[in-house]
Amino acid sequence: MKNVTLHIIVDPLCGWTYGSVPLITAAENIDGLIVKVHSGGMLTGDNVKPVTPAWREFALKNDSVIAKKTGQVFGSNYTDGLLKTNDIILNSAPAITAILAAQALGISGGEMLNSIQHAYYAQGKNIMQLHVLTDIALELGLNKALFETHFNALEGGATDQHIAQSRGLLHDIHGQGFPSAAFEFNTGKWQKADIAHYYGKTEQWVTYLQQSVALV
Repeated sequence: MKNVTLHIIVDPLCGWTYGSVPLITAAENIDGLIVKVHSGGMLTGDNVKPVTPAWREFALKNDSVIAKKTGQVFGSNYTDGLLKTNDIILNSAPAITAILAAQALGISGGEMLNSIQHAYYAQGKNIMQLHVLTDIALELGLNKALFETHFNALEGGATDQHIAQSRGLLHDIHGQGFPSAAFEFNTGKWQKADIAHYYGKTEQWVTYLQQSVALV
């Protein structure tokens, strides 16, 4: 019986979330631990933004730090391709909708997030496009028609509601941006989980999670 839930609040266009993906994947394999991925919508609504030279410079500096700290790979198709494409509008919403659709079809939030961010950061694919997200879903074994039906149903209002709930959770746990995490115990008690402390330290993270589950 699983008695502990680890809530992780992320964003698919957040480099530090990409840095945490190995930790999320490891968490999903811990016995006795339920992992729930929530997407906070960093670049949605009024916060969507075009890829400009200034944004590219900021992203490359930030990504370099993330790569060194976490070991995650930022591919040349991303650094020298996608980030040099001036007509792209960065919007987290399509990828968030895709995660929700995949979850509705039995794929874990962490697995879909991992696949989406690998496509974006490692392969330089435009994850704002439905056909790219559909291809990712197909690679995970999902049916194209079913995935797109769920995507269309969850696009818009349902995604906006999920983002609002995720931001509310981020506020409630006093999170400091993406990713943020907290344990929810079956007693009703909540405890913040310092996921940022474990960037690049997956084995120590696993030990920390196992010890937290064992305390119940």
